[in-house]
Amino acid sequence: MDDRNYRFTPSFVAALAELGVAHAAVSPGSRNTPMSMTLAAEGRIHDWSHHDERSASFFALGIGKASGVPALVACTSGTAAAEIHPAVIEARYGRVPLIIVTADRPSDLWETGSPQTIDQRGIYGSAPLWSHDLDIPGPGEAAPGFPAALAARMVAGAVGGPGPVHLNLRFREPLVPLEGIPAPEGPVPRFDLGIAVPDEAAIERMAAALEGKRGVMIVGPQHDPRVAAPAAAAAAGLGFPILPDPQSGLLAGDHDRSMVVASAAALAEAGLLDHLAPEAVLRIGPPALSKSIAEWLATHPGIYQMHLDQDGWLDPGASVSRAVRADPAATLSALAAAVRRPAPAGWMDAWRAADLAAGKAIRRAIGDLPFPTEPGIAAVVGDAIPPGSLLYVASSMPIRDVSLTFTATGRSIRIASNRGANGIDGFLSSSLGAAAVWQGPVVALTGDLSALHDLTALATAAAEHLPITIVIVDNNGGGIFHFLRQADFPDVFERHFGTPHGLDLVTAARALGVAATLVEDAGALRSAVSRVPDAPGVVVVRTDRRANVEVHRTILNAVAAALGR
Repeated sequence: MDDRNYRFTPSFVAALAELGVAHAAVSPGSRNTPMSMTLAAEGRIHDWSHHDERSASFFALGIGKASGVPALVACTSGTAAAEIHPAVIEARYGRVPLIIVTADRPSDLWETGSPQTIDQRGIYGSAPLWSHDLDIPGPGEAAPGFPAALAARMVAGAVGGPGPVHLNLRFREPLVPLEGIPAPEGPVPRFDLGIAVPDEAAIERMAAALEGKRGVMIVGPQHDPRVAAPAAAAAAGLGFPILPDPQSGLLAGDHDRSMVVASAAALAEAGLLDHLAPEAVLRIGPPALSKSIAEWLATHPGIYQMHLDQDGWLDPGASVSRAVRADPAATLSALAAAVRRPAPAGWMDAWRAADLAAGKAIRRAIGDLPFPTEPGIAAVVGDAIPPGSLLYVASSMPIRDVSLTFTATGRSIRIASNRGANGIDGFLSSSLGAAAVWQGPVVALTGDLSALHDLTALATAAAEHLPITIVIVDNNGGGIFHFLRQADFPDVFERHFGTPHGLDLVTAARALGVAATLVEDAGALRSAVSRVPDAPGVVVVRTDRRANVEVHRTILNAVAAALGR
């Protein structure tokens, strides 16, 4: 019999391991047996077992986000492959390296009624950076080095994007090895990834367009930790305040934070960009979280706006004056050295004074409100997590509350969020994947709907004994929708937007094997998140989503009052 599957998979998987892939999220299924068995035999790759392909793929995404190294997702054929699609989309738009290998039936079984056989060619559409469909070659049908070369191409594509790559492998029977798993064959190709840097003339043009002007630097989410220090240096040379996204890497760490305006979102909401109107804007990477900043940029195309990003022209408001496609870290370092004239005297001082006043007003307003409030929960978590932590934050309200309350700090804290496509799906699994590789404490902050969407992931947390503290803000439904016009239609709002669930999340977490507790005061929450976890734990804090709009209004009114507006 033909043992072609195991002439391919050992060399393919060994090459992945040789190139740094250290984790694989594997789901049960017969058709992916060659991948599952080969991964189990490869000692350099930790093969994590998941019951659910969607959870497995987000787990792998969390590994990639936390480490910068792609993890592998391996699944069987049919709808199992379709379950991975949301994570592929998030990886594409969140710029997270991810390798997906779907098992499939041979081509001759298409449209024959063969079970678990669907058309998996291009199943993820345009989301992968690279996709390939392959019938496993038989004897003499491919070069001996083909499996290793294919693996190298996939790793290079995932890291170089960064983003998702997909391989659809068509395995024929027999699916188990006939004579054991053979040793891999052939050398593993290596690759070098370069960076694009503007030439000296382009750097001089950038400096000339920005220096000496009253300007601001807006830094969106960054996957590259190299960006923070040169961004701070360029901002200092230009005299530009930095308006940071929570995922920018600028809010925490040992780099210079003197130009960082931690209250940027609240200040923009209070209209400070109109009061301290910049003459120039330097935008780094994807758009920042703040809707007020985004709207201001879109409605001021007459103000010079330069956008710097390594591989895209990201301009939802169509207001960019000049786009620079280059490596941000290297370009900002060169720009910092080229700038000769900072912004006029007093410009940065005015922003610092506004930031100081806003920060005090936010904390005073939160302190005056009875705990728990949702901004109050985010403030306690941000203040209490220990140095070296990864704070993984869910979309919707939690990331907005972190943006509102997180203060610049010298603690080495990284903030991560699945904001590529801004969905709530797969959040718990992503944070668990991050906890599997992060060298330090991991705290996840999520709303109840996001937690419910991925609740069975807690079973994986329990089975693998993953060290993570998960804080669930339980407001019994979709709190963010109260901020939208849909709330003006009460006849349909609660059923389709508020969506109350009425579940006891503490009991649900315990049923899945994870220790859980309900906390009602700030001290208990602070104690829970300040400990370095050695096992998974859930902390539930209940709030009133109907009161949450007024809570935020009170805080933002306090900021406006502090600015005299």
